Amino acid sequence: MWKEVIQQKTVQNTILRNGLRLLRQKNWCHSKDKEVLLEISSQLQHVMQLHLETENLVVGVPGFGKEVTLLEIDEPQFVPHYQIEQVIESAAGHFIKLKLIKTV
Repeated sequence: MWKEVIQQKTVQNTILRNGLRLLRQKNWCHSKDKEVLLEISSQLQHVMQLHLETENLVVGVPGFGKEVTLLEIDEPQFVPHYQIEQVIESAAGHFIKLKLIKTV
């Protein structure tokens, strides 16, 4: 099953993972200046912006180093039993081929 990619965005995975981890630590948050916390929150919001802007499915494809490419596809429902098999780029745009994962 092929799905069209509506938009894509490349983000740094470490900002998301480490930023969320730090913000959950109350002692760390209380020891920081409000400006520092606002800066980290701003970076996290930038990373999550694609998720916040759409109701379509957004999938992450690991890239080089610590980058993740977020791809928004025209699928309004979460499809937990599919995996990305292939991503292609053509003159018509980017497309993702999803493959059904057999579950017990």
